[in-house]
Amino acid sequence: MNLEELEKQVTRLEDIQEIEDLQRMYGYYFDNAMFQEVIDLFSENTESVEITDHGVFRGKEAVRKMYGGMVGVPRPGWMFFEVMQSQGVIDVAPDGKNATGRWYTPSFECRPFGGTQKQTWQFGVYNNEYIKENGRWYFKKLHWNLTFWTSYERGFLKVPKLSDTPFPNADAPATAYHPYPSGYHVPYPFKHPVTGM
Repeated sequence: MNLEELEKQVTRLEDIQEIEDLQRMYGYYFDNAMFQEVIDLFSENTESVEITDHGVFRGKEAVRKMYGGMVGVPRPGWMFFEVMQSQGVIDVAPDGKNATGRWYTPSFECRPFGGTQKQTWQFGVYNNEYIKENGRWYFKKLHWNLTFWTSYERGFLKVPKLSDTPFPNADAPATAYHPYPSGYHVPYPFKHPVTGM
């Protein structure tokens, strides 16, 4: 391996680390209602944000519209979110300026639901795209597809989805929202490391 190839490999590994950090920061900020900080993680050239059945929000202004409505709105002290992001696979494109990432997200929360305080379980998949601008990685496209959202007491076999929550100000309906028991799998953005398929 010559010096140029080694430098490319080091840069790729640094890019993967930065994208992993970006994804984790999004999780921490979102879980703690730091929505302005969430907005700042998105590129000015953001393509879209899509979360469950809320709908599709296109462009950075739509990112501001979606998350911005939550800026400065305090959550009650007993309201709690914890979205764990695990088994991430990052694939950096040969141009070094674009990348994809897929993450499993088991989560639990405590929040008002149906007029009462509820504990709920969720599970979903992030399938995201990232872009490198001026030496820094940003979200270009964020998509969180929910597999189930259920009560702590009943479980997803009995109640795979507690309700529908589309946002009235979305630019378009959700493109892929098929919770359990549909059997739907969010497509993988990366190729198989052995077969290349």
